[in-house]
Amino acid sequence: MKRHFFLFIIIFSIVANIALSAEQISFTNMPVQDGISIKMAELKQKGIAVGVSEVTQELYNAIIEENASRFIGDTLPVNTASWYDAIVFCNKLSMALNLAPAYSVNGSTNPDDWDYSMHSGAAITAGTVEWNKEADGFRLPTEEEWMYAAKGGRDGDFAGSTDIEKCGWYSKNSSWKIHEVMEKEPNGYGLYDTCGNVWEWCWDSYSPKSKHKVLKGGCIYSDKKICRIKFRGHIYPSRNMPNYSYSNYGLRLVRSMPHSE
Repeated sequence: MKRHFFLFIIIFSIVANIALSAEQISFTNMPVQDGISIKMAELKQKGIAVGVSEVTQELYNAIIEENASRFIGDTLPVNTASWYDAIVFCNKLSMALNLAPAYSVNGSTNPDDWDYSMHSGAAITAGTVEWNKEADGFRLPTEEEWMYAAKGGRDGDFAGSTDIEKCGWYSKNSSWKIHEVMEKEPNGYGLYDTCGNVWEWCWDSYSPKSKHKVLKGGCIYSDKKICRIKFRGHIYPSRNMPNYSYSNYGLRLVRSMPHSE
């Protein structure tokens, strides 16, 4: 029996490693300002590059020059960001790095034309936010992209792991405070904190007619079942409105890349 068990473990490990190696991963650093860069993992099979960490306050402050986070620190993930704040940040970061912004309102990709006040709890009322899928600028992941990246090519409920203690800050180990990025173990794609720490906004609405936007990953206040990769929803649905911000809402950057042949 023991022999069969160990044989199963060996076969499982080989299969898991083959599956993981099938995703071609490389890492890039994109300079933003002196001493500030964005490290991204290029997931070639998926055609996207994903931020290795949640957006830090250091990066956010360099672009927005205003930080409404409740928990303050350069190496902490930005928190208290609404979906609209995240959309504006993505476009302004793209413009700063001479990339094509992913989002537009009434045909304009410049957030200064959107009549929007950051961190105010307001909405972008100038028009509908549209996504140019051909743009190479920064954006929010779709829910499907987020789940693919969070799994890291492995099975497991939590960032490619069966043990959230190893990979995420949640209600039982966070002391109810935001932690520095990249303190826990990364997943199989080298991404940190996809479960716990701060919720991460996605592009998607919960349904075609819904105004509520998808949040994934759970946070420092969440029970571990809410931090599971597959968890879809929120215990307070009103908090999924795109103009809503809370002390545990952040984001992770994505860029569209050419698909590998």
